[in-house]
Amino acid sequence: MSTLPITATRTLFPALADGTIRLDGPGGSQTPQPVLDAIVDYLVTRNANLGGVFTHSQATADLLARTRAKAAAFLGAASPTEVGFGFNATALNFTLSRGATRAFQPGDEIVVTALDHDANIAPWTQAAADLDLVVRKVGLNPDSTLDMAELAAVIGERTRIVAFPYASNGIGTATDVAAIVKLAHASGALAWADLTHYAPHASGNVAQLGVDVAICSSYKFFGPHLGLAYVKQSVAQSWAPHQLPHAVHAPGAARFEHGTLPFESIAGLSAALDYVDSVGWEAITEQETVLGQRFLAGIPSGWQLHGLPSMVGRTATFALTLPGHHPAEVAKHLAAHGIAASAGRFHAGSGFDALGLPDGALRIGLLHYNTEAEVDRTLSVLAMLSQG
Repeated sequence: MSTLPITATRTLFPALADGTIRLDGPGGSQTPQPVLDAIVDYLVTRNANLGGVFTHSQATADLLARTRAKAAAFLGAASPTEVGFGFNATALNFTLSRGATRAFQPGDEIVVTALDHDANIAPWTQAAADLDLVVRKVGLNPDSTLDMAELAAVIGERTRIVAFPYASNGIGTATDVAAIVKLAHASGALAWADLTHYAPHASGNVAQLGVDVAICSSYKFFGPHLGLAYVKQSVAQSWAPHQLPHAVHAPGAARFEHGTLPFESIAGLSAALDYVDSVGWEAITEQETVLGQRFLAGIPSGWQLHGLPSMVGRTATFALTLPGHHPAEVAKHLAAHGIAASAGRFHAGSGFDALGLPDGALRIGLLHYNTEAEVDRTLSVLAMLSQG
């Protein structure tokens, strides 16, 4: 058992009170009450745009500065100026990719991986179509890990960006971020990470690992729908943003923030970051490891796990199939038993194609607010299904 006070933790999440077993965390986590309160409080007491000399406008400016600093600590950035906000991770990646490729030349290359979400592939394939660039995709080993030998072979003197995830949102497999960064930098390329799936599970440590750009969405780590980006200061200043005249000279990542920001969501993000800090990464990872090991040890016969068989090198996100049963039908069966889990390809089709799963899989996603009893109940329902 972990040391997380699970009963007290769960009481902070109103959505968990209805009894549904929420295993849909990879698609979006539930939200604790302090986050909900922060959003309402902002709209009631401080709602104002930037630029005014009155109290409410200055309070908004202070909120923005404080949240940027908290987000920098959360991501492991060197400075708050390296943090930017946007609609979501996908929108931020399209925006940032346009800034990054603006000075690229025909024939320049971008490397992506089969573990990536489409949000870290489509911006590059579309930029390549516009600018006559080359996109190269690195495949997987049979155990679902990234083929690092192929990655090393693919990166060359024309490589400008190596795009990769910290972990797959479809099967949970994590990558060796430090090794990927080293390969990218050895060729002079940028290391461009999708942190979205990994963000609720452990710290990104972007500056320590040498990542140049990282994206994520706060609704994956207990916050509201809001995109969060890290852009290394020297990198952000080297790009020419597509931007309104007054914002072109904003410092760092803020150069790529468009229009008026959703300040109420930023207030919610601030509270979500406080929540994560109050629980602590050690307690979060310990709880998820306990739950994940319990799930892996209890997978009923007949079910096939696609991905790593232990909690080493992965998140507590599991892709399963049952021969003769379509993943969507399996998800409906679980829903009928009060278990919320998703099925499909989760905008991560390259990985499922590499594993020979054209219909995707059932995805079980555990977060720290899940319980051992919920794991056991889920395993029981899976066993019922496999036994007919």
